[in-house]
Amino acid sequence: MSNNKITEPLPPPPPIYVLREHKTTINYVHLFKDDQYLASCDADGWIIIWKMRTRRPLVKWKGHEASCLKVTTIHSTEDTLISQGRDNLIHIWKLTEEEEEATLISSIVYNGLNFCKFSCDASREESTLLCFPSKKDIKMFDIYDLTYQCYVLQNVGNIDSGTVRLGSCMATELFRTTANGDQLFVLAGYESGAVALWEISKEKATIVWQRQEHEEPVFDLSVDLTKSFAISSSGDNILCKYSLATGDIINKITIKKSGIVALKIRSRDNKIIATGGLDGKIRVFSVKSMKPLAVLSHHKNTVYSLDFGKHDNWLISASEDHRISLWKIF
Repeated sequence: MSNNKITEPLPPPPPIYVLREHKTTINYVHLFKDDQYLASCDADGWIIIWKMRTRRPLVKWKGHEASCLKVTTIHSTEDTLISQGRDNLIHIWKLTEEEEEATLISSIVYNGLNFCKFSCDASREESTLLCFPSKKDIKMFDIYDLTYQCYVLQNVGNIDSGTVRLGSCMATELFRTTANGDQLFVLAGYESGAVALWEISKEKATIVWQRQEHEEPVFDLSVDLTKSFAISSSGDNILCKYSLATGDIINKITIKKSGIVALKIRSRDNKIIATGGLDGKIRVFSVKSMKPLAVLSHHKNTVYSLDFGKHDNWLISASEDHRISLWKIF
């Protein structure tokens, strides 16, 4: 009789570090400058810049009078930080060289009634564009040129009719493609569960396609590096992968738990996608097959944001439990 024992598969690893400084729900995390720094924001309006080598905060300030929904950096030097609050303001901050101080440069007024986060296209150094909920109606969105401080197009997305009601705009992804010239698009997810692709010009916005695959409001969207496909998540338990060119469904999977709040494709290789759920779990999938690869468990409450590092296979998660977790995955 063989004495060889059947070994059980090893459980997923715990986070390699947990960052604790926020006192309330953390809404967003963003790694920048080749993973040297991390920006985070919370439901009390506080913004923190962390130094990842020491895992300690460098600077902390109250950026908004209400919940801060998102922070991100732009430009090749990544010395400009954009924050979005539910106080109806999007702030532009200038960071010092060592990220030890932030100075407010300008602000944009928008409609912060819902939880739709702005999206950004900074692929052209001479013109950085933002997409955010319209001041007029949260069913629509505006495109704003941050470089020239003017609107490119306002009130996009009002196609509600007697038979089609999209509801509030819940998520946007602003991006450019160069396949047929320099074209600007917005992928938008709606309260009805619909996802629509809009082509943007200076004069008008044209809907390219619209699909209704979710039964609950869309929570998040992620567009791949090659701009060939996108993935949506919602309050239901479905992840849906679309062809950006046609809107055709490439793949659709169902997971055990409903409520996929955060969604992120790893842009450096386009190989894996991570999701954050209402149940506090982080689920990792293959982008190609959409097959599950791992379930990471640490957070006690909803995971609201995820970001991948450029190096060392880092995955960062932020949660309602006031914690930021750093994971090292495949």
